Amino acid sequence: MKILKKYSFTLLILLLAITSCEDADDNDNRIDPNNSAYDLTVSNSDLSLFNEALIRTSLDATLDNQGIYTVFAPNNAAFMQFLSTNGFADVAAVPVDQLRAVLLYHVITTRLETDVLTNGYLKTLAKDEEIESLDLYIEASSPILINGNATALQEDINVTNGVVHIIDEVLDLPTITTLINANPDFSNLASGLAANGLDSTLSSDIGTMQAPFTVFAPDNEGFQALVDLDTMDSIDTVQDILDLTNLSDILLYHVLGNDRLRAGEISNGLSVNTIIGNPFVIDTMTGIQFTDGSMTIANITSTDVTAINGIIHTIDIVIRPM
Repeated sequence: MKILKKYSFTLLILLLAITSCEDADDNDNRIDPNNSAYDLTVSNSDLSLFNEALIRTSLDATLDNQGIYTVFAPNNAAFMQFLSTNGFADVAAVPVDQLRAVLLYHVITTRLETDVLTNGYLKTLAKDEEIESLDLYIEASSPILINGNATALQEDINVTNGVVHIIDEVLDLPTITTLINANPDFSNLASGLAANGLDSTLSSDIGTMQAPFTVFAPDNEGFQALVDLDTMDSIDTVQDILDLTNLSDILLYHVLGNDRLRAGEISNGLSVNTIIGNPFVIDTMTGIQFTDGSMTIANITSTDVTAINGIIHTIDIVIRPM
């Protein structure tokens, strides 16, 4: 009898320990064991349109499974605005394939609470034509900002399979312009593109205006690097670059047309022809670099930020055709 009581007491302790582990996240926050990301869209009335969209696209099962996700969940007002802007009467009127792609763009396969977020691009479950993951840009402000426009209304809602942030916009599938404009480190490039009407070009749909594109994008430090390159020239400030009369051609020299050139396709000696001609040759012997038409060496510092209409690689200086 004593042995049986001892066994029962030990089993009770084990069950309590297991239950405790199942009901807490990594930060010891208590979680309802029946509360998945999908379950939240059922219990939260302000996510009812998101819930309807998940069911329509069969993504309810995805967000109800045991994976680990970060979900940026648009509230009902956001969904109503999305439907109105795109001319749909209701969720049922949105083509399923289009709706599914948009919803997948709101999901990341890792747990990202605000205390671990940093500024940068993140891969989502949405894909481009080549089945590569589309990026979004997170600005780790308070509240967090996604793609420069969508704001988190409620953050860090812990669920059994990850975390949910409720946002005030439905995120459109990003163009190259979307992802450049969202990143504060590309503010000079964004200004130059907009001033020359090239932001519209880099928002073009596949099959128009030479899309898809590959853009070698100089960040703000890259603009300053050109300023610092030659103290004897007439470029003394970043604004001097933005005021150049041939800036449109200079910026187009950073763009390849009708091609998504990913990092895995770059090889030593590869000749790259830009939209305006003036090809350059890539050298991979020490990093990934190339020499532009003015004999300036540019280094590719990050690669493969993916938009629906192309690819962005960051470079460390503004390049010139000659």
